[in-house]
Amino acid sequence: MTKLTRTFTVLLIAIFIGGCANSSIKPVEIICPLIGGVAGVGIAAGTSDGGEAEAAMAIAGVVGATIGYFACRENPAPPPKPAPKPKPKPKPKPPKDSDGDGVIDAKDECPGTPAGVKVNSVGCPEVGEKIMSLEGVNFDHDKATIKSDSEGILNNAISVLNDNASVKVRVEGHTDSSGSDDYNLKLSQRRAEAVAAYLVAGGIAADRLSAVGYGESAPVAPNDTKENRYRNRRVDLVVTDN
Repeated sequence: MTKLTRTFTVLLIAIFIGGCANSSIKPVEIICPLIGGVAGVGIAAGTSDGGEAEAAMAIAGVVGATIGYFACRENPAPPPKPAPKPKPKPKPKPPKDSDGDGVIDAKDECPGTPAGVKVNSVGCPEVGEKIMSLEGVNFDHDKATIKSDSEGILNNAISVLNDNASVKVRVEGHTDSSGSDDYNLKLSQRRAEAVAAYLVAGGIAADRLSAVGYGESAPVAPNDTKENRYRNRRVDLVVTDN
């Protein structure tokens, strides 16, 4: 064995011993370069002659050791993927308020209050509030007979009263200024009573209703045009108890 070969072998053994002493280097990371270096020296020794043989073996040993090192080296594990961010919790839905009166359904004892009507703490219309104005309810001329085209408006009133079952109302009859005060007062009373009777026939308890005629005493518009007089001929439902 030539001096160069001996030196290279001793170096490889030293690398191996040093690697084993170093706990951070795994044995396979020493063995593979050692095997690769020895194999490289052996191949160079068998294929080279003369003075060039030692240099060839030295180069081959280094190359073989390098190849062996990288061939057996364990690649570091890729860093773990960051855990996905938890999805934000859905925002709680606001309590439902079906009739929009400011009192949630869970506490609303009158869940069908018409828009704009003032309510108390349990969602029922305040006493004195006009829960509905039945504009468009028509009667035969100078009579208290309800025309059939008024049934839709009156049926809607029945539905509203059913949704506000704890409420009692006054059925108020009003006329325009045509005719005498006395005549209009009596006519408005009869018409108020006719509407109350229709509501009772539709299922509303009679003790929830009272009927009062006001004649021409409470107009909502001047009695100076046909349209305004039509507006004044109306029936209102006003809360008397909730």
